[in-house]
Amino acid sequence: MFLHIGTNSYIKIDEIESISPPESAPVKRLVNAAKDNNSCIELTYGKRIKSVIVLKSGKVVLSAILPQTLVDRIASKN
Repeated sequence: MFLHIGTNSYIKIDEIESISPPESAPVKRLVNAAKDNNSCIELTYGKRIKSVIVLKSGKVVLSAILPQTLVDRIASKN
């Protein structure tokens, strides 16, 4: 199953390791490190980052959807 994470963007639910808000310092460092390593995928389409999704592959996905909304979407699919 896939999770809708923004404007025509989907990721496979089985690949998600964590979903976090972007405000904390450790998450900010994680995002900056991912950008430096070219393993960050920004799918906000110019909107503010509201959630940081870490995949099992180590890639980091940035979304403009709130973490709780994403978790609710996952729960409704199960």
